Amino acid sequence: MDISNIAFVHDWLVDYGGAERCLEAMRPSFPDAPVHTLFHDPRQFEGTGIAGADIRTTFLDRPFFRKRYRNFLPLFPFAVEQLDVGDAEIVLSFSHSVGKGVLTRADTLHVCYCHTPVRYAWDLYHRYLKLSGLERGIRSWVARLILHYIRLWDAGTAHRVDAYIANSRYVAARIRKTYGREAAVIHPPVDVGRFAQADSKEDHYLMVGRMVPYKRMDLAVRACTTLKLPLRIVGGGPQFEELRALAGPTVTFAGRLSDAEVAREMAGAKAFLFPGEEDFGITPVEAQAAGTPVVAFGKGGSLETVVPPEGEDYSRATGLFFAEPSEESLVECLRRFETEGHRFEPAAVVSHARGFATERYVKEMNAFLKREWEAFREAP
Repeated sequence: MDISNIAFVHDWLVDYGGAERCLEAMRPSFPDAPVHTLFHDPRQFEGTGIAGADIRTTFLDRPFFRKRYRNFLPLFPFAVEQLDVGDAEIVLSFSHSVGKGVLTRADTLHVCYCHTPVRYAWDLYHRYLKLSGLERGIRSWVARLILHYIRLWDAGTAHRVDAYIANSRYVAARIRKTYGREAAVIHPPVDVGRFAQADSKEDHYLMVGRMVPYKRMDLAVRACTTLKLPLRIVGGGPQFEELRALAGPTVTFAGRLSDAEVAREMAGAKAFLFPGEEDFGITPVEAQAAGTPVVAFGKGGSLETVVPPEGEDYSRATGLFFAEPSEESLVECLRRFETEGHRFEPAAVVSHARGFATERYVKEMNAFLKREWEAFREAP
């Protein structure tokens, strides 16, 4: 690709998750490109493809700010505008917060890989206030004013991006609604190669993830407790005590495990439960890469990663959907899986997951950048 000068922008680098893997996957294509970000915790990226990058941060990159960064949201718009991408010909931002608002020159192409418009300021605004206990009182009104300001800034900076890429069709629709812009869809990279099928399945369901309310792990805990089905939960988070209080004797908590241990857990489970509504959702694809079918809430990114059976035909199916975010709906779906789960074909499940491999993501991203760069140079 004839690009001599490219720069990356990322909201912040304090955790190694799905968003960071999108940046990591693109670095080999442009190994000398600097990474501009609000703040960076190097300890979280030891041994990853982000370690050793030329990372350039803002005045927020201090231990005091990093430890409490969510408390400094009002400073983020100002801080991201202090990032100097210099004379970069292309800026590729990875944004679920303020990254897309970076300032660029008129002759710089800005492509934004948008994980989502700022959730807590837009479509999850009222849910965020409720879950955070900010529905009433002085603190509530302070939060509402801050988020109103974030919305104004976020909408006002939508035009700073020349081309949007969404991580799912679900997010593309959100970008259209929020910013009035169309977005190409390139699903994020999944390291499917680190998963392998087990010789045999165990008789339990599995959930993996951070224990936070929007993931709706409580639905799975309640449903498996009601049906007396064995459920194993990997991960931790602020909802741990609440979930443990809901759990019956068939629900066990494994805590946080290494990547290798998670891969073994996914291969051994008879099904992976994904009861939340997410923009894309990498863990269901990882489970499928291990030959494990998925039981998921039928909304959001799951509709793009899980294939339900066509009537009685399970030859291409990779999972089942439940229709409502309720215990009753999930219970009904689990009952169906208990009687029909044996009809899933592991080879078909694995084959579907391979379509989300990292190599596919990098190829599609580079092709998109090349097309946009050529069109940008030819424009008046």
